Amino acid sequence: MNNLTYENLNGFPASPIEVKKRREHVKAIIISHPRYTSIYKKLEEVHFYSKDSVQADSLFLYGNTGVGKTTILEEYRNNFERYIKDGYTIVPVLYNKVPVGATPKSVASSLLRSLGDPAYDKGTENSQTARLLHFIKACQVEMIIIDEFQHLIDRETKHVLNKASDWIKSFCDNAQVPIILCGMPESSKIFDHNDQLDRRFSEKIEMDGFNYQTKESQIEFRGFLKSLDEQLPFNIKSNLASKKLADKFFYATKGIPYYVNKILLEATTIATKSGDDYIDENHLYEAFSQIKISRRTNLFNPFGSEDFNILDAMELEDRKDSINKII
Repeated sequence: MNNLTYENLNGFPASPIEVKKRREHVKAIIISHPRYTSIYKKLEEVHFYSKDSVQADSLFLYGNTGVGKTTILEEYRNNFERYIKDGYTIVPVLYNKVPVGATPKSVASSLLRSLGDPAYDKGTENSQTARLLHFIKACQVEMIIIDEFQHLIDRETKHVLNKASDWIKSFCDNAQVPIILCGMPESSKIFDHNDQLDRRFSEKIEMDGFNYQTKESQIEFRGFLKSLDEQLPFNIKSNLASKKLADKFFYATKGIPYYVNKILLEATTIATKSGDDYIDENHLYEAFSQIKISRRTNLFNPFGSEDFNILDAMELEDRKDSINKII
């Protein structure tokens, strides 16, 4: 992204079109921080090592919401464009999100739809799975990514878990391409119900947010903020990586990239509407005021506070949570 495409506003409020343009710019920012890059390289390795192999590799990627799982998977998929060859659409990387309340049949149907099958919803589970395996070969699929995997086991009955694990195991064996399963941490319970599936996905990688407990982790988080600052649609830097603002950002977001990006999206909107050429704490204060994190009821807005201390703030929040649980 090139910040030079954005002219200085010099105090003149931007038009709605310009505000939208800058919002879309922020939404599209992807920062390849070390953790992100490490997982991306792992996807590349699984993909490469599985080509023409006697047995394709598999990987289970898990983590809480907002840490960037879907972002990295979609970026990987987007780097392998579909193309037409001999009348078939070639799909090097097949990416699909499992629908809410899914069953093996609806997963097969959803994958068929992602491949472009007009009859994706027709047939029994067995016939859909057979057709899916046919199109995987016909479309020369090299890797399959199944995201939001937890939706396949939303109903935690033993029957559901056994049926889902058996289908996934059989599908992996018959597809003969690397399969990436991705979901929330609780989706790992499926591996407890099928030893063979657990061995098939013996490599399990957790993707988490940033932490702030060591000097090294603080430097990493501040590096992330610095990279974001350099990508914002302004010509003047906002000094996001200063220790003062980094403390406040970490307290406000607990290092979850989604919330950092959400604050910056709203702050960019506020600054642009005001005709400002960088983001300041007033913009951040107003932006954070628009965001509610339901699981953190005692969270206060740290932006604009001159005497903010992250240790005191986190201790106070934890203490209030403990009092509320007692009450």
